[in-house]
Amino acid sequence: MALGDGLIRYLTAPAVPSAAFHLGPGYLGGLRRSGKTGSVKGSVLKPVPAGVVEFSFDRPNIARPDAFLALIKDAVRRLGGPEGPVALLLPETCVKTALLTFESLPTAPEECEKVVRWKLQKTLPLPAMETRLSFAVHRTADRAKAFCVLAGETVVREYEQAFARAGLSVRLIGLPTPALLGCLPRNGASNFLVVNVEGDYFAALAVLEGEPILFRVKPLAPEALWAEAAEETAATVRFLEDREKKRIEAVWLRPAAGGGEAGVSLLQGKVASPVRTLPGDAPSGVPPAEKISLAALLGQLS
Repeated sequence: MALGDGLIRYLTAPAVPSAAFHLGPGYLGGLRRSGKTGSVKGSVLKPVPAGVVEFSFDRPNIARPDAFLALIKDAVRRLGGPEGPVALLLPETCVKTALLTFESLPTAPEECEKVVRWKLQKTLPLPAMETRLSFAVHRTADRAKAFCVLAGETVVREYEQAFARAGLSVRLIGLPTPALLGCLPRNGASNFLVVNVEGDYFAALAVLEGEPILFRVKPLAPEALWAEAAEETAATVRFLEDREKKRIEAVWLRPAAGGGEAGVSLLQGKVASPVRTLPGDAPSGVPPAEKISLAALLGQLS
């Protein structure tokens, strides 16, 4: 069974906007697609100077609002002015995530949210601060899974207001690692691991037989980034294969922290599964040197 469109939609819902931005450690990327053809109409990748943004779940993120606003405005100018609402991808390190399993979930949205919140409170040590919860449900014949993203209300509002000052309405705030599912081939491996190595953290999303099984995030030490990322990947693969009794057929890697072939070689030396780089070699409409940095946006807008 290949990864289906339903899972991609479930992890990147709601509807696809025509433009998206990705704020990562040290960079701001943007991508705009044609609403009719889906082709890339513009892309931008800008460095974010140290001290402008400091990612956190429970503290203000934008340390220098005027400098951040200038970055957004310049990115918008280079994209040619997106029309309509946009999506914004934020690092997994400034949110809390959980993949919850239920025997069943109500179909009514309000009742479903009540059940998800009840179990989430038993899973995560939720802070007293006001939070914003978004979740998407994936149902099978005998169970349901809820992929939950919890963000600080003040942090989300901070980003929404910053983009509003630049003339943009943020309709969707998502995460880069799940968005990478949109880059995968439609008839690829059924059991795989998506690994996203950023400049200061590791994120992994495992899918078995079309169903999300595991999602984890871990900070990395910059001085030992690829060595730690390789060890984390190997440990995740061993854990999955021991627990699920199924072989991980492929590891899909986005080496956003740089390292390219050296990073791939390190990971390949730790796992038996073939390691392939995202977003792959297919034409994307973005400069080749920027494809890896913009991979999550290519997946989000796929």
